[in-house]
Amino acid sequence: MAKKITCINEDDVQIEFSYDEDAEFFLISLEGAYSVSNNVVTSANTMTDGSTYQGSTTKQRNIVITAEFDEDYQARRDFLYKCFKPKTPGTLTYTENAEKREIDYYVETIDIDEKGVVRNVTISLICPDPFFKDLQDTTITMAGWEPCFEFVHEFTDELEEFGVRVAELVKTIENDSAADHIGIEIYMEATGSVKNPVLYHVEQDIHIKVGTEDFPLVMEPGDAVKITTGTNEKNVYLISGGETKKINEYLDEESEFIQLVHGQNTFIYDADGGEDYLNVTITYRFRYLGV
Repeated sequence: MAKKITCINEDDVQIEFSYDEDAEFFLISLEGAYSVSNNVVTSANTMTDGSTYQGSTTKQRNIVITAEFDEDYQARRDFLYKCFKPKTPGTLTYTENAEKREIDYYVETIDIDEKGVVRNVTISLICPDPFFKDLQDTTITMAGWEPCFEFVHEFTDELEEFGVRVAELVKTIENDSAADHIGIEIYMEATGSVKNPVLYHVEQDIHIKVGTEDFPLVMEPGDAVKITTGTNEKNVYLISGGETKKINEYLDEESEFIQLVHGQNTFIYDADGGEDYLNVTITYRFRYLGV
């Protein structure tokens, strides 16, 4: 079983744990990566059996790595302290065969055996965001240009196209990751004059619109609107003339910061004027309950 754990801290110091016989740090166990714990809120019903479900949230994740090493005791102990400084952040990458997922953590404790031919180390990591994520973002193009070739490229035709224009007013993203409320980045770039761009989420019957009749946003060629909807990242930005500024005040009153839900997510873009001059992309990264 090709399984390994890689941890990298804020100083880019990296360490690897694996089941390889010649591993510098041999992985004994990994706890907390395969389980999910939730806070379930209920309320008691007067004179009625049972209770009423109010809601639930996923608890923070506690990952505990246990490993061993059998030589260079002082040097490896010093390296472990350098990698896992208490109260510091880092990223754990879980690799099993061809699958890779990552999660951000803070170091809680590190405990190293004092003596012995084979010495154990136990590292406790706290993950405030309990979800594992893909290593890279996924970007879909609703409207824009897609390249027809990649470098290195051999030109064989004088009339080869560099790219093709894609314009799909409707686009669907399938979220089969078992996680809801995945933040996205919406990027709308104007190639002509555009007024009050908007993106709809069909299944949730919600939208996010930048600009109103009384407080319109008119985008000129080259301007772009970037919307981020992740937790603690809910903002709208206008990028114009090489400058970026926050413009949350342009949102209409019914706007909601759209996130991916489990299952089908259908998006439609529009504007009060100039929608044909919009390049629209949606970027996201799936989240997982475990590995």
